[in-house]
Amino acid sequence: MKVKSLTYGLIIGGVVGGVASLLSTPSSGRELRSQIKSKKEDWSQVFEEMKVHLGELKDSISTLSQEGKETVQQISKDLQSSVKQWQASTEPNNQKLQQEIKLIQTKIEELENSLNTSNKN
Repeated sequence: MKVKSLTYGLIIGGVVGGVASLLSTPSSGRELRSQIKSKKEDWSQVFEEMKVHLGELKDSISTLSQEGKETVQQISKDLQSSVKQWQASTEPNNQKLQQEIKLIQTKIEELENSLNTSNKN
């Protein structure tokens, strides 16, 4: 929507600027009409070129948007895959750590029981 407004603004501004410059130059009526006619053809050509370029720009933006979407999806899949691989690679260490923690807890309980038994005697 903003591109459309910008395009209209550029076109209208260009036409107004062209007409203003033609009308502000000192020349006879015949010369002025001739200049207007030649400028009209020039501006028509410019508008046609702008139309083509805007169509190409629209296509490029559409393509870029689609490629960006696909890239983001691929990155997301790759990231999910990497996280799963990392989780799988750390799982054995995680299990080993949990076993060691249980062993430490058991040893602490045994030590506490031992201390409580020695304190009672």
